[in-house]
Amino acid sequence: MTGTLPRPGAEIDVVVTSSKPFGLFVETESGVPGLVRGAGAEVGTVVRVRVTEYDAVESRSSATPA
Repeated sequence: MTGTLPRPGAEIDVVVTSSKPFGLFVETESGVPGLVRGAGAEVGTVVRVRVTEYDAVESRSSATPA
């Protein structure tokens, strides 16, 4: 994994890897997976989000649409 790790409050661009009824599974440029609740977009789309939580132990993040 390379690049900057997400930090709470940061606005970052992520790529949608899967779209579900409850939100989006996304991945950061550095490869950190995350969940954006309540958002909708197609797989492969780049979306801007605000990181709400980052778990370094599990290497995953949660975010909301920016």
